[in-house]
Amino acid sequence: MIEGLDPVIHNRVRLGILTLLLKNGRLDFKTLRDELGLTDGNLATHLRVLEREGIVRYEKTFKGRKPITYYELTEEGRRRLERYLKALKSLLKGL
Repeated sequence: MIEGLDPVIHNRVRLGILTLLLKNGRLDFKTLRDELGLTDGNLATHLRVLEREGIVRYEKTFKGRKPITYYELTEEGRRRLERYLKALKSLLKGL
């Protein structure tokens, strides 16, 4: 049962990132950082893992001269998160 829990997603911070993105669709780096109470470096490290796995994608834009980076789930990321949540529900149901 526990084998179904995706080890990339089954991390407190990464699960928090994915939950926020699933709920909100697209969020900027600052909002993710503030919502999760993380440092820039800590959030960036977790986002890189999720990007490398193809779970999230980013888009860099500018508001005036200020750069803003937005993140959102990819289709693959959405599928992996849904599989993870299904496995977690199954695990909890067995308790």
